[in-house]
Amino acid sequence: MHRLLAFLTAAVAVGATLITNNTTGIPSSFEYIIIGGETAGLAVANRLSVNHSVLVIERGADQRDDGNINNPLIATAGFPPDDICRGLGSMPPQVGSNGTKLRVQDVRFGNCLGGGSSINGMGGFRPTLAGLNALEALGNPGWGWDDFLPVPKHSLHQMHNPFLTPRVHSAAKEMAESVYGVTVTQDIGDRFSGGHVASMYYHIHFNETLQTQRRSSSAWSFLYPESQRRSNLVVLTEHTVNTITTTNRSTDGNITATGVTLLPSGGGDMLMFSVSREVIVSAGSIFSPGVLQRIFYKASESHQFWIFPVWARTHDNASFQDHVFISVSFPIIDVFQSDTNVTVNAPTLGVIPAYPTAKQSFGDQEAQMISSAVRNSISAADQVIASGGIVNAQSLELQANVIANAYEVDHPLTEFYVTPGVTLHLVAQSMLPLSRGSVHINTTDPFAFPVVDAQYLTIDSDIEIVTRAARHLGLVASTPPFSDLINDTTSAAIGLPDVNASDDAWRT
Repeated sequence: MHRLLAFLTAAVAVGATLITNNTTGIPSSFEYIIIGGETAGLAVANRLSVNHSVLVIERGADQRDDGNINNPLIATAGFPPDDICRGLGSMPPQVGSNGTKLRVQDVRFGNCLGGGSSINGMGGFRPTLAGLNALEALGNPGWGWDDFLPVPKHSLHQMHNPFLTPRVHSAAKEMAESVYGVTVTQDIGDRFSGGHVASMYYHIHFNETLQTQRRSSSAWSFLYPESQRRSNLVVLTEHTVNTITTTNRSTDGNITATGVTLLPSGGGDMLMFSVSREVIVSAGSIFSPGVLQRIFYKASESHQFWIFPVWARTHDNASFQDHVFISVSFPIIDVFQSDTNVTVNAPTLGVIPAYPTAKQSFGDQEAQMISSAVRNSISAADQVIASGGIVNAQSLELQANVIANAYEVDHPLTEFYVTPGVTLHLVAQSMLPLSRGSVHINTTDPFAFPVVDAQYLTIDSDIEIVTRAARHLGLVASTPPFSDLINDTTSAAIGLPDVNASDDAWRT
């Protein structure tokens, strides 16, 4: 009886879509196989399965009833350490902005259906008119501001917080101006004028009937709703892909995917599914490279080095880029500890965001200098290659010029956000870093965590921008209204330099 019950709970038919962790009864062949049930994978599966048979293979579980995932106010940092969807790994020690201090950084990923969208902060960064038009000018017709604007207007409805307190929640003009030097404009309020000031918004699903809110993950967007059910779609959870099987090289040098081999994520016998059209790798930036690199190792064992000649020249690495966060927390003084407007119980991550431009961060003269530094980061390609990454020098030079141009027309340089609570938590990051690292595998074991080396601060212009972002955090803490919430001596007590200290002091 127990065995039968276990089997019955292993498969969930969402209408015509089968979501299961049991391969019993699943067809052995599909037109398309998608490796990874995260945002991109589920979006593609949703479209393809209208007219084609599709198998999605997800290494994590189906966690649709997990309270941590469904609560839109909980981000990764707030998840319990043992939460099944909160995947954690680590990377080699990273060099700090002073060039000497080494720190081991976590690698966090969503280990369930929906991927990172199931555990992230649900915040979106609204692009600017200048940024989108620059993207279109690079050769991407249909990606300009005029094409983009109808999308958020159609899907976004701003809901005002009934508990909003102007002095705490950044609704007051004097607060926004005094904290970041960002002048309050109409664009911050309506977010659709196309001005240079960027803004942040949250993807939260609100059920009008039940009067409840829920995280708007990709699984809840493309998979679970009744309107998205597909008779051609099978989602296999708790299975890890080992490698993609291929044909031998044809006379024209091409190879063709024939299927995948996989294992239960908890261990077990090797399985195989065949494919008649395509295998699509969408396992995220952490795990996708390993799936492809294991094909290369398979070819290497049979002395067929023709499959991935680029990786063969670069020690089998794939490029990796991430944003380095700078964060600091200040204890709230006793007089505000019982003030629920300050120490809210379930704060939304980054409830007070701001996006300073280069001019606001550096001043006119220094902003031009940092723009030139970005533009002149031509040697960045050599640095990336030296650290084991893959980059096209011409492409990186083009990106550097586009980024520099964006800064010169006041595209946001950094992102700041404040999360109130029992501590005042401030976070900053660079918006468009040039530093790049790599991801590679050093074993063919599909369960081994990849070697993820972000190389966060290896480009001089990135170091300058992050240093200025750190200084801004100090300014935030020393400026009303936030300075009213903490003791005058707190910054020094936790090791922050004086706001007027040298850049060298802030780099430490």
